[in-house]
Amino acid sequence: MMPAISIPARERGVVRVFALSMAEAEARALKQSPEAIAESLGVDGLLDMEHVELFPLTDLDGVGLLGYLNEGAGVPVDQLSPDRVKLDKLGGWVLVLFSLAFEDRATTLRPSPAFTLIGSYGEERTDHSADDTLAADAAKPYSAAPETPPKRPSDAAMSGRVATLVLIVLALFTYLFIRIAG
Repeated sequence: MMPAISIPARERGVVRVFALSMAEAEARALKQSPEAIAESLGVDGLLDMEHVELFPLTDLDGVGLLGYLNEGAGVPVDQLSPDRVKLDKLGGWVLVLFSLAFEDRATTLRPSPAFTLIGSYGEERTDHSADDTLAADAAKPYSAAPETPPKRPSDAAMSGRVATLVLIVLALFTYLFIRIAG
């Protein structure tokens, strides 16, 4: 029997790969039941099935499990290399279990004998650190171009505005004259 596997609360970025030793019909039935998967892993409660993948390795023709874990699950090749032979020789069905399946709960896995842990791998992490040095002059405080006063309208624009105002006043006087005379 496999030893218990402790999952700490708020675990992130770990991918666990289990080989399943069972008939295809049994694996297909297991895939249809989230409760049965949780029970087979010895988990109290349900798993977030968005982060649990159960499939036959024949689904990975052309990519292989190694390629899937690297390209699909983000596991760096250097982590997979020590298990390359083991991963390449697997057949049948596998269960890929991501940390988020536990919904930040501390959990202990007690897998049934039909589940064999092949490996636990860390997903590639994004480096969110930043260099505090800002090299560009434009990034320095108070480096924006000084504000320039608004441009004075051209003489033509001013003439157009005056003409428009005169026409409005004439139209108003004409209207008033017609109303008073009429």
